[in-house]
Amino acid sequence: MSNSSAAAAPLGVEEARRRLPELLERAAGGEEFVIQRHKKPMAALVPLGGQAPTDPLKRQRQIQNLMALQGSGRRCWDSNQRHPASPGATAPAFVQEIRQDNPDQDDHNTSPGQFRPSQLVEGSRIALDGSALVAFLSNAEGTGNYLQPLMQGIAQGTWQGVISSVSLARVLEGPLAQGNEVLAQRYAAAFANPQQWLQLPADGTVVLVAARLQRQEPQLDAIRAIELATAIAAEAAVLVTDHPALAQTGQHPVLSALRL
Repeated sequence: MSNSSAAAAPLGVEEARRRLPELLERAAGGEEFVIQRHKKPMAALVPLGGQAPTDPLKRQRQIQNLMALQGSGRRCWDSNQRHPASPGATAPAFVQEIRQDNPDQDDHNTSPGQFRPSQLVEGSRIALDGSALVAFLSNAEGTGNYLQPLMQGIAQGTWQGVISSVSLARVLEGPLAQGNEVLAQRYAAAFANPQQWLQLPADGTVVLVAARLQRQEPQLDAIRAIELATAIAAEAAVLVTDHPALAQTGQHPVLSALRL
C-alpha cells in the first residue's frame, strides 16, 4: 500500500463504517487505508485495479513517499552480513553495473558493461532483490545514487517494480530488529502500493522453478533461487541485486548494484 496511507493511524471498524463514503472517495483518488479490529489489521481499502491517482498532487505525493525511503533505514541492517556484488571476468555478458544517467554524456560514450536506466522501455518490470532494496533503504555507500534512477522511474510509473516475499522479509527484518515497528509498517505499506509494485508470493510454482534453478546454478541458495525465480515469473526485464551469487547467474539478465 502507499506510504500516504501508512502515515495515518489505522482505522477501527466503527470509524471506517462511519467514514465509508469519504474513505471510498479518497481510495478512488489513490489512497489506501488499513482497517483493524482490536488493534489487529483485518482488511484494507485500496484503489481498484492498481490505478494511479488522477490528482497530480496525490500522484506527486506517492512519488515523494517512495523516494523519501532512500536512507531511511541507516543502521537497521548489519553491514557485515551484506556482500557487494562482484561479477568478475566469468560473469555473463548481460551482467552489468548500474550507472546513473548523465544528461551531459552521449550514449555513444557509454563504455561496455555500463547500464543506463534510460535503456529500459516504458512499462518494463524491474525486479529488485532484498540486497538491492536494503542498499537503497540504507543508502549504502556507492549504491544509493546508482539505484535512485531506477526507483525514481518506479515511483513515477515509468516502470513497475517487482518484489518477492523473501525480498520483503529482508526489508522488514531490519527495522524490526531495531524495534522500529513504525518504520517496518512504513516499508510494508510502501512496497504494497499496486501503482508502483508487483508483489509475488513464493507459491508452489515459484518454488518449483527455484528448485530447478538451484540444480542449474550451484552457487544459488534457496533464497537467491526464489529471488531469481520471482523475476522470471514476473517477466521482469532485469533483476537488480547486490549479491555475488545472483550476479553470476546465466539464467536471467542481471544488474549488479556495485558499491564503488
